[in-house]
Amino acid sequence: MPTIIVFHEVEDGEIWAKAWRKSAGSRHEMFGKIGIKCRTFRDPNDHNSTGVMAEVPDIKKFEELLASDEGQKAMAEDGVKVKSLRMLVEFTP
Repeated sequence: MPTIIVFHEVEDGEIWAKAWRKSAGSRHEMFGKIGIKCRTFRDPNDHNSTGVMAEVPDIKKFEELLASDEGQKAMAEDGVKVKSLRMLVEFTP
């Protein structure tokens, strides 16, 4: 199962963090529906610089979720600056 690292800037790091708090409707729940386990990160000096490390069993399903209405709505609600998004996918050389 590959691990991915996603970096992005957000409008408000506190709003983004709130969406990830483990509760009903959280981003953990949204990604968990397709078997993805996430860990979240923020720059301690700039809370609007954020990242997620995720274990992704199916990259195609992950990409489909991000492109779906649900994924797009979540990114908009969380204030993700989509143009800043960068993703690294684990590989074995």
